[in-house]
Amino acid sequence: MIEIARGMLCEELTYFYIDEITKHGFVIDPGARGEQLAAYAKEKGYVIEKILLTHGHGDHIYGADALRKATGASIVMHKEGKNYVNNPDWNLSVMLCGEKIEFEADEYLEHGDEIVLNANADFKLRMIYVPGHTTDGVAYYSEEEHLIFVGDIIFAGSVGRSDLPGGNSVKLLNGIREEIFTLPGETVILAGHGPQTTVEQEKNTNPVFNLFDE
Repeated sequence: MIEIARGMLCEELTYFYIDEITKHGFVIDPGARGEQLAAYAKEKGYVIEKILLTHGHGDHIYGADALRKATGASIVMHKEGKNYVNNPDWNLSVMLCGEKIEFEADEYLEHGDEIVLNANADFKLRMIYVPGHTTDGVAYYSEEEHLIFVGDIIFAGSVGRSDLPGGNSVKLLNGIREEIFTLPGETVILAGHGPQTTVEQEKNTNPVFNLFDE
């Protein structure tokens, strides 16, 4: 079960990824207000076990600490995320959200690590490391459900910008080729901004890669 919260503060897509059997699940990139997200989860009867961050920019992490306090969920991100969540100059929180954001995650993971739901061990996501938009950029992949939450790594018809602190366009494009485009073509890409797409669609039509190949 996937539900999307939009625009409660920062303009990005916050995903609720919920196990239909247990009603436990994850929140991916709470850029919206944490208290409102917690209230929404309570209204729906969802138990949020973990808050998963794709990267440490303010519009993706704004509500993380408040949501953690309201739900008891732990915050998970890549180990490179320490450079962002502790540093407003890198997380761009003032520019993106109008105030400074500083906190620590509970778990700093690495490429290939699995995030498993306590209430159902079959419900899980795998962290895939794709730096280049930031140094800590990751996607969360479900092989069983054929979907991947990519944050700002890749969008429908474009890719994340690489001119911000820690950005690197070569690493980003190579990472997308090696880690995203090698997934099954039917894999649904759920990005932090814009409509959903698929791996096959982006491999075949994303203009950034058409230019890169020329």
